[in-house]
Amino acid sequence: MSAVRVAVGLGDPERERNLLPSLAETGELSVVQRCLSADQLLECVRRERVDACLLSEGVHRLTSPVLVELTRARMPLVLLVSDPDEPRWRSTSGLILPLEADPTTVHQSLLAATRGERLAPSARQTEDGGGTPSEPAPKASSPSLAVIAVASGPGSPGRTTVALNLAAGLGLVAPTVLVDLDLSGPSVAAHVDADPTRNLYMLAHAEPESMSEWSHAIEQEAQPLDSGCVQGSVICGSPKLELRAGITTRFVERLVRELRHRFRFVILDVGSDLLNRETTPHRAALQAADQVLLVAAADVVSLWHARTGLGLLHGQLGISRDRIALVVNRHDRRFHHGRPEIDWALGVATAAVIPNDQAATQRALAAQRPLILGGRGPAARSLLDLAERVHGGEVRLPDDQSRNGRLAFLRHVVPTRLTPRAQQRGFPTSGRLDDEHDTRTTARTTSARPRSGH
Repeated sequence: MSAVRVAVGLGDPERERNLLPSLAETGELSVVQRCLSADQLLECVRRERVDACLLSEGVHRLTSPVLVELTRARMPLVLLVSDPDEPRWRSTSGLILPLEADPTTVHQSLLAATRGERLAPSARQTEDGGGTPSEPAPKASSPSLAVIAVASGPGSPGRTTVALNLAAGLGLVAPTVLVDLDLSGPSVAAHVDADPTRNLYMLAHAEPESMSEWSHAIEQEAQPLDSGCVQGSVICGSPKLELRAGITTRFVERLVRELRHRFRFVILDVGSDLLNRETTPHRAALQAADQVLLVAAADVVSLWHARTGLGLLHGQLGISRDRIALVVNRHDRRFHHGRPEIDWALGVATAAVIPNDQAATQRALAAQRPLILGGRGPAARSLLDLAERVHGGEVRLPDDQSRNGRLAFLRHVVPTRLTPRAQQRGFPTSGRLDDEHDTRTTARTTSARPRSGH
C-alpha cells in the first residue's frame, strides 16, 4: 500500500522535530510538504499534491476562510490547538487534538482522518505537565485488518450472504464498504435492492486519478447498504458480462488502496472464479486483502472444492495460511462433520460455522435486507459473532431490531390478506404476528396434510 502523503504546517520548529520523525517510522505516512503558512498548505491541496494535512493553530495566516476552503476540498485534516473545547473549532470538519498530543496519537489520528472516521483520540494532558491524560484516549482501530476478501469455489455456498452480513455488522460500528467484485454473476444489488446503474464499471469508466477525483467518483457510485446500517455502504457489481473488460487489474489495485484510506473496513466479494486463471482482477483483490475468508457449504462436495481453493490461494497466489480462514455455511449437525474434523481435514482455521437456517434466509431475501438486521436466529447470531471478532468489540443492533427481533422482520414479508382457505388453516389475517400466534401457526402448518380433491 502506498504511503499517505501529508502536508504539515505546525509553525513551531521544536514541535516539528518532536513529531515529524515518528510519523514516517512505520512507512504508512510520508511528509511531502513542510509549509510555513496556511496559504502555502492550501495551495498544495488545490494542486492535489497531498492526501492529508496536519496543522497547528500557531501556523502563519491560519484563518477561518482557510479552514472553510479545506473543508470544501474534503481534505482529511488533523488540527492541533491549545483548547479543543473552544467553540470556534466545533464547525471544523477535521480531527481536533491538543497541542501536547504525543506522536503516536497524531499518527493514529492522521490514519483515522484518511479513513473518514470522526472519533479522534483525546490526548489532552493535565496542566501540571505530569503527562496523565484527563480522559482515557480511545484506542484507534488497528489498520492491520482493514480489507477482507470473501471468496469461494464453484457452486453457491452462500459467499455473498456472508460478505453482505459481515459488512452490515461492521457498518454498525465503523465506516464500512462492500464491493461486489464478482465479474461473472454479481448479485449484491438484488440482495439489498440497490440501484444497479450505480456500479463498479461506472466507477472504472470515470478513470479517476487524483484523490479528489476518486472521492467524487466513489461518492457517486456508493450507496447506503441498509437504512438500519448507518455507516455501511455498497458498490454494486458490473451489470453486464460484456462490461467486465473495463474492470482491470490496475483499477482493482488502485480501488482497494483508495477505499482503504476512506473506510475502516473494506469487504470484497470476489466471486467464485477462484479456479479461473484468466480472472486476474479477482486475484489482485485477493492479494491486496489483509484477510481472505473462504466460504464453503458444509457438505462433502463443497469441502472438497474448498480444499482445492485453499491449495490455489496458498500455492499459486502466495497467500500465507495465517491470512486465510474458512467459513462453513449452512451447517447441519445431523448430517455434516463437526468443526474439529473440518479443521483437521483442511488444515486451516475455521473462522465461523454458520448453522443452516433456511427460513430466516428466505425471509431476508424476500425483504432484501441483511440477515443479521432482521432476526435473531442461529445463522444471524453466528454472522453477528463473526463481525464482532473482526471488529474486536461488541456490535449492537439498532434498537428497533434488537427489541422486536425476528417478528419485526416478518412484517416485511407476511401478507396482510389471505384467502379464506388459508385463514381456515390458522394463518393470521393481519401482517402483525405475536409469539403465541406464530407458534400455533407453525404447529398447524407442520401437521397439515393436503386433502384429496383439493
